[in-house]
Amino acid sequence: MTDPRLVAAQRALDADDPSRAARAATEVVDDPRAPAAARSLALRLRAEACVARGDAAAALADAERAVSLAPGDPRAWSALGIVAADVQDPARAVEAFGRAVALDPSYARAWNNLGNALRSAGRAIEAHRAFERAVAADPRYAFGWTNLAVARRAAGDDAGAVDAAKRALACDARQRTARLVIAGIDRRAGRLDPAIAAYEAALSERPADAAVRYALAGALAERDDVDEARSAYIRAARDDPGLLRARLGAELTLPMVPASAAAIAETRERYARGLDRLAGELPALASALPAARVIDELRWTNFLLAYQGEDDRELQSRYGDLVAATLAAARGAVPRCGDPRPGASGAGSRRRVAFVSAFFRDGTVGRYFESWITGLDPRRHEVAVHHLAAGEDALTARLRAHADSFVAHGASPPSRIAADIVARAYDVIVYPELGMDAATFALASLRLAPRQVAGWGHPVTTGLPTIDEMLTSGPMEPPGADAHYRERLRRLPGLGTRYARPRVPGAADRQRLGLPAQGALILFPQSLFKLHPDDDTRIARVLAAAPDARILAYTGRHPKLTAAWRSRLDRTLAAHDVDADRVVVLRQTAHDDYLRVNLACDAMLDSVRWSGGNTSLDAIACGLPIATRPGTTMRARQSAAMLAQIGTPELVAQDEDACVALAARLAADRDWRDRLAHRMAVGAAALFDDGAPLAALDELLDRD
Repeated sequence: MTDPRLVAAQRALDADDPSRAARAATEVVDDPRAPAAARSLALRLRAEACVARGDAAAALADAERAVSLAPGDPRAWSALGIVAADVQDPARAVEAFGRAVALDPSYARAWNNLGNALRSAGRAIEAHRAFERAVAADPRYAFGWTNLAVARRAAGDDAGAVDAAKRALACDARQRTARLVIAGIDRRAGRLDPAIAAYEAALSERPADAAVRYALAGALAERDDVDEARSAYIRAARDDPGLLRARLGAELTLPMVPASAAAIAETRERYARGLDRLAGELPALASALPAARVIDELRWTNFLLAYQGEDDRELQSRYGDLVAATLAAARGAVPRCGDPRPGASGAGSRRRVAFVSAFFRDGTVGRYFESWITGLDPRRHEVAVHHLAAGEDALTARLRAHADSFVAHGASPPSRIAADIVARAYDVIVYPELGMDAATFALASLRLAPRQVAGWGHPVTTGLPTIDEMLTSGPMEPPGADAHYRERLRRLPGLGTRYARPRVPGAADRQRLGLPAQGALILFPQSLFKLHPDDDTRIARVLAAAPDARILAYTGRHPKLTAAWRSRLDRTLAAHDVDADRVVVLRQTAHDDYLRVNLACDAMLDSVRWSGGNTSLDAIACGLPIATRPGTTMRARQSAAMLAQIGTPELVAQDEDACVALAARLAADRDWRDRLAHRMAVGAAALFDDGAPLAALDELLDRD
């Protein structure tokens, strides 16, 4: 850059004076004696000035002219790509950066920018490869390593993401995004303390970064620092009024481990007042935002509300109406399906059914609902799978192999996923669980197919006016259950799914498992957020009635949660004159060792407000008797329905006193317990691998 006019243009840009930069560059552009290379560079500088002044059309025109003057210059093509990206033309950006790296394969910055453009265009796999080419071209390129870390994390490669982030920081310790990638992975893995520390450090550098403060608020909420989380949400919403999720968090955050039954009642009252405030605020805020952003800002789920064990229809429906009003106020149209396909259910026509979830992997939801996808009659249904989470495992691979189509969305925002789903024109969308994943809940708030169905993976009403039906296990529902749901309740037989019998490993002795050597062991394996204060009383009463028994429980996701639950429980134990040491808290373990703990125990005690689901199926497979009683909602009756189906109704007590006596007898009467275990082993054939629910599902999905 020897021409002083070009030097002046660059200095003006550096000084944030685009008008002066444009004037200096124009002198070179209009100079017929200037070499083509100099005029090309001047056009690139003027294009940058036009972008700074908000003149997108002029910027793109100048960048195109710069390329025409120097078509063999990869820097000119890269500059065109940068302008195209700045003016929101990702397709043109991809083309331009592609030309740049074709001309110079060692051009690390162009590879990195190509990756960014591909990511903006929704081409995540190609973006990942471009970032890899960037750091291969220049191993000291910090921005390339940072973007590769982001791409690896989005693909579910947490170890690879951490490695790339650390390499970025080794190149340049100021790579803030790399530090945030590590923080996000720590949070996802339950390492909340280092994640929170990293978010706080990032905010000390940029206190007004609303996105980071929102992430901090979420991590604080997971650690049950509820007041601090609400304060962080409030600050994030103040710093970015368009961050609607922050307003939702400020009003609707719930405790992981409630201190008492009275605290739960107070929380629900506060939650209801929060819904009132949001109804007066969110639609007005949404009216200033484009529809795509509003959809993405509705990534929220009231997951913990259901674990309080009440009838949530009113609160969930009020939330559903709030979401609908917020979407209706957004600027521009939200994605919406067209009319039902003519002849979709006619002779010779297969109904197109899409299954949408973030949990298509080995886990509770995957084990429950894999058969919904693999077991539908292919003569009647064309099956599509939309996988919303990063990464795949063996279960995911089985679904990919079986489905007629499989779409892996990874970290794509709900607005982009919604547009893709609408374009595919499905007849039915099935959400196997709604309420466990925020992005899925945002999608379900839209009308993406003429018929939309939720499954009982999260067995509580969605409250969304866009969900037409709730598929449930009929035997688990109480009398009058239809009143608990905004959706039309559709009862399937048995478990409501064909559930494969768990493979039970060989037994291990107590010493090998680190269990108490003496006395009866009663397993109480539920997640701590699932436990109601009523469960504390049940535990205390059972231990008082069975003086030689111990309860085995498991730690929570963070030591603070475990400590909060133990503090609440220990008060109840003391009130019943029970030694707190009789509740043994085990560390989380691999599934096979968890099953071995089942084999080593004498009984399982069910939880009160949300009974065992997958844990009860594991116990039945291991022949471990369960002491339970049916509650007032479906989620409090799962174990009872399973035990009735396998022919052991005497394990289902009719009231709390009888449930306590049942658990105490299981701990004391070994012969009776062994006879029950044998009957469970025989009767389990009626529960596992049952084809009747899938036959009913086939019929139900084929109806109009």
